[in-house]
Amino acid sequence: EWFSSMNLPDAIHYSLKRIEIELFSPGSVFSIYSLIASFSCAIFILALLRFRRRGRVNWQAMSRAIFSRNLLIRDSTLADINLFFLSVVFMPAVVGALVISSNSVAFSVHAALNQLFGAFGPIEISFLSKKLISTLILFLAYEIGYYVDHYLKHRVSVLWELHKLHHTADVLTPLTNFRNHPIDNLVFGYMLAIFIGGASGALDWMFAQKTAIFSVDGKNLIFIFFLWTIGHLQHSEFWIPFRGLWGYLILSPAHHQIHHSRDPAHFNRNLGSVLAIWDWLFGTLEIPPQRNPKLVFGAEQDNKNPHSLYAILITPMINSIYALFFGVFQRIKNLSLILAQGLR
Repeated sequence: EWFSSMNLPDAIHYSLKRIEIELFSPGSVFSIYSLIASFSCAIFILALLRFRRRGRVNWQAMSRAIFSRNLLIRDSTLADINLFFLSVVFMPAVVGALVISSNSVAFSVHAALNQLFGAFGPIEISFLSKKLISTLILFLAYEIGYYVDHYLKHRVSVLWELHKLHHTADVLTPLTNFRNHPIDNLVFGYMLAIFIGGASGALDWMFAQKTAIFSVDGKNLIFIFFLWTIGHLQHSEFWIPFRGLWGYLILSPAHHQIHHSRDPAHFNRNLGSVLAIWDWLFGTLEIPPQRNPKLVFGAEQDNKNPHSLYAILITPMINSIYALFFGVFQRIKNLSLILAQGLR
């Protein structure tokens, strides 16, 4: 109703404002500041790796590898740009609803704990200590929520058909982070609301006060640190692997590039966001090799052009609905066979 009441100048102003916030807010997931910082980290790390391997850095060769014109003109990148505008302009209303949902979960958990165990807090520690603990716990809640959501989307066919859009990217750039179907984003948001809201409610109960964390523009400071260092590089083609102990703790850009690989040996691997520990614990971790294996990206689609607007918005919904009804039909069929065998 609010969108329908806007005239064209208002709609243009709103869209430009949303894009401005996304590009120039320090806590945005696509701010120019985090992009520059992450890109600078990439140049430093790649130069260091080449120097260790060859004893020198060929800056001309590095510049050719980094500034690839081919990435900018691919249909895959253009599709990512379309979804970027869709996400930035139209998703804030959805995000607002998700914040309410997270707060509702926190309130319900807090009330349930009070009902079951009575008042717990306050714990006699400093406000700074409470803030540090809350920042860490809510970051871990985000991480496990991300992993569970991602694991289900790779295992449940109804969810996979929506999530597969993200894997149809045949080149990786930071814009690929926005290559998600709107319904896929909704599922992800509500999954995070459950985990983050639940953790927040438990913290409210434990500390007998509203949870406070270290944040930038409302985003957890630990996540922002990751974003400003290697976060954007996960959706890039810079081969930066973490190996040894670090490879079991942190998901490097190479970890996530393996996740996008078309090699069947890499399917359903490295499902986490920042931490590798959930993949390690649940058997989905794939440590990247030191040398770039020249991975091929993209998921097979029925469409001739998987990057068209129809393919990125309509096809996933059709396939997801089909998977839902096919799954229900299969279960009814299996149940009828079991009943038929029992009657014999």
